[in-house]
Amino acid sequence: MNFKTKSSLALSAAALLFLSLCGDDSSKSAAPDEPAVNPTDSTTIPTPLPTDSTTVPADSTANPTDSSAATNPTVDPSTLPAEGPITLPEGKGLLVDDFEDGDNHSATIDNYWYTYSDNDNYCASVITTPVNEDGDIIRGAVNNGSKYALQVNYTLDKGEYAYDPYVGWGIQVAEDDANGRFGGITYWYKGGAHEVHIEISDVTDYDVHLAKVKASRTWTQAVIRFKDLVQGGWGAEVPFDAKHIRAISFQAKGNAKVTSDSLFIDNIYLQDTSEVEADKPDMTINDPVIPKIEFTEAEITVTSPLQAKAMKYLNKGINFTNWLENADGKFKELLFDATDIKLLADNGIKSLRLPIDLDLYATNRDAFVKDTTGTVKLAFDDSTLFTVLDSFVEWTGNYNMSFVIDYHEYDNSYNATSAKDNKYIQMMAETWKHVAAHYAENTREDIFFELLNEPDMSAGKVTAAQWTVAAQAMIDSIRSVDKKHTILFGDAQWYSISLLAKRTPFTDDNIVYVIHTYEPFAFTHQGGSWTDYATIKGIPFPYDPAKWSTVSGDFGVTKSTQSYVKSNIKNYYKTGSKEAIMVEILKAKKWAATNNVPVIINEFGALNLRSTAQDRLNYLTAMREICDTLQIPWTHWGYTGNFSLFEGGSQGNQAHRRYRQGPWLGAAE
Repeated sequence: MNFKTKSSLALSAAALLFLSLCGDDSSKSAAPDEPAVNPTDSTTIPTPLPTDSTTVPADSTANPTDSSAATNPTVDPSTLPAEGPITLPEGKGLLVDDFEDGDNHSATIDNYWYTYSDNDNYCASVITTPVNEDGDIIRGAVNNGSKYALQVNYTLDKGEYAYDPYVGWGIQVAEDDANGRFGGITYWYKGGAHEVHIEISDVTDYDVHLAKVKASRTWTQAVIRFKDLVQGGWGAEVPFDAKHIRAISFQAKGNAKVTSDSLFIDNIYLQDTSEVEADKPDMTINDPVIPKIEFTEAEITVTSPLQAKAMKYLNKGINFTNWLENADGKFKELLFDATDIKLLADNGIKSLRLPIDLDLYATNRDAFVKDTTGTVKLAFDDSTLFTVLDSFVEWTGNYNMSFVIDYHEYDNSYNATSAKDNKYIQMMAETWKHVAAHYAENTREDIFFELLNEPDMSAGKVTAAQWTVAAQAMIDSIRSVDKKHTILFGDAQWYSISLLAKRTPFTDDNIVYVIHTYEPFAFTHQGGSWTDYATIKGIPFPYDPAKWSTVSGDFGVTKSTQSYVKSNIKNYYKTGSKEAIMVEILKAKKWAATNNVPVIINEFGALNLRSTAQDRLNYLTAMREICDTLQIPWTHWGYTGNFSLFEGGSQGNQAHRRYRQGPWLGAAE
């Protein structure tokens, strides 16, 4: 079978130093290492959106409002219920459109409003606006102190799309150096949650600068500074330059299968930089509060032979991320291959964790789960599934790396609903039985089966008790065909330390227990577009009063930042230290020692979007020192992507060698 491959990657400077400090003897004694939000790097990449076409709704009678507006566009706004009043901005900025002229044209921008949807991407979303007899978008009547506003009605329908459905509307802007005077945008709105996109020509991969705006069922003014805009996170990072604005657009997105809503927008105004609100002091600069760490050797000692096995095979590991675990991640081609395994091994990596959504290879999964007769047998696409798994079994064996098969679902198909479905649990158990049977006769002792990554990873509503039932079913299923290979188990709520610390271990004595940690989250996930920390930037590690500020806005805090995020940043002087991380991890290690079972960390890391390389190195070093102290094997998330330890190169290992001879390392190796 022919597969496309990619060139090797070069190890980042911070990662090389991090690894070089780890030492080479994975069996020697060492001693200490997702928060309650989904920690993994789950950024999805939407299909590019059109920016230069106008879509006229095919059926303007799909919504009663549309029909009314089309047949009677001169409805008297005073007959509507009073809402408001809203204000009309005046100043040095530019009124983009107040929609009082009754057409879809902005005189100040000299362009027309357009709409778009996801219909070209296997979705079935519908966007409708009031239109006149010529099919042109017209104003919607309102009674808010203004008379008319832009009215949009929509139904978001996921259809066959792998990502969130969307609709949007906007207006083109001519690029002009004079636009550099604009520092923000304001508008009034009423209706569903949405995003405002300020599109610039410098962005060529559709990863536009945007702000997320909450739903409001009363007229509310959105005030957005351009300095607070962030990109979606899937493309190249591009500085925002108002001189290059080419469109102002709005987008409604959904995460349910089908949802309908509407939105009115009025009095859109570009603020002059002199009108943009300045940040104000709202924090104090404190000395760091470092927790005191106390424990005895007995409190962290695990004498089980499985501890030695874990230290030998599961230490100094790495994840292959954003590939086979994705919602549409069924194996098609090799994004990573033997050259990557060699590169990792050459740099001291001892273990590979492969996140893969195993049930994607069950060809009749849904039919099996729905069957009530017991006659449907689960079938698998073995040629695809074992092509990829067997390849990595072979390559890791060739380069003396252990191999973890991590059942990893980004589609969240195991959730609070399916956790109550015995047939779904049986499907997961049968899937593991099928995989385990394939490797039951393999003589390697360093192949591991990880039951299910972060159960209910999107919502965390599956309880520990529910997850125990499913996990036991999978353990029993594996053990019916393979009693040799070690199983990995992590608890509910993103492999929670606190839940694990309350757990009674399973009776199977060949299980290694797993935790994930991304604390301090304000540091590790700053800039993460899928988190509430999307605008956060510049958080150092460790906390340093000399690098701190009295203005939270200096760290990307905006008016729309969630209150708990603001609180976490203000209290970072208490959490931004190695010791604060260790306090939490120590809870898991003490539990492990009490129960004489091994515990490992197979996910940790820091996004490289808004932090410095030195701060990330400080964090990695702290994690390594914690793991060394507590004798906890570690696996980093991940190899490539925004958490990467490695950076892209060309010409394979030759480029890698050139990079390693950089001035940060000193003499060439």
